[in-house]
Amino acid sequence: MSLLCLNILILNSYIALKRIKMFKRKFFLKLGLEIVAIIIGISASFWISEISVERDKSIQRERVLKSILIESNDIKNYCDERIKIWNQDIEIYNLLLKEKLNIEILKNIAISKNRVEYNLIYYRDFDPPMNRYRSLVNTGDLKYVQSENIKEALTRLHNLNFSKVVSTVDYEKKIIELIIDLITQENPKLFLKGNNSKISFENYLKSLHKFIQENEKLKSNLIVQLKYFKTRISSLKFYILTLEELQYELSDILQIN
Repeated sequence: MSLLCLNILILNSYIALKRIKMFKRKFFLKLGLEIVAIIIGISASFWISEISVERDKSIQRERVLKSILIESNDIKNYCDERIKIWNQDIEIYNLLLKEKLNIEILKNIAISKNRVEYNLIYYRDFDPPMNRYRSLVNTGDLKYVQSENIKEALTRLHNLNFSKVVSTVDYEKKIIELIIDLITQENPKLFLKGNNSKISFENYLKSLHKFIQENEKLKSNLIVQLKYFKTRISSLKFYILTLEELQYELSDILQIN
């Protein structure tokens, strides 16, 4: 009887050990599957998060590039207008410096006494629209621009080329101060004629032309100013070339025809 009990005990122990091994196998298998599932879940979460971040960057990048393109078009319109006006300034100076005055051509270009006087005593600022660009710089959103060509074009446009145009305007200011001093000291009546509505535009032009031809100091200063006008146009053309490069790169990336 005791031998039978011993056999039964051994058998039960064996069965129990088998069950424990099977349980352990199932437990570790289940645990392993759970760990794999967790790893896959975390990886998928990071992957989805990364996709979301990249999508957001792409949206921000497109927004920034479109903003730059819009402003570049505004700058182009501004420059086209500047070119037109600055060329008229050159024509007016050329006509006034010639020994023989062509009244009709000058009247067609200058239109009024105020327009001629403006050329003599005022300078034309160069202030293209740059608020969008400045805002992108201040907010740090320029970081979304990845193209090295666009970065380089922006740097040249808003720093190097812009400074060159502005510097010519600064030179003009100094010459204008000399011109104003000359006229007020040596022919103050000229400004009075400009404000006198009883004096015709034609007579005013004749008086101005006569004074320029007779006064070597004034004439020489106008010649120097004319050279600055031409340099200003040349600098602006380089500025526009850089602007067009920028527009090409932007349109290419944004796939705009």
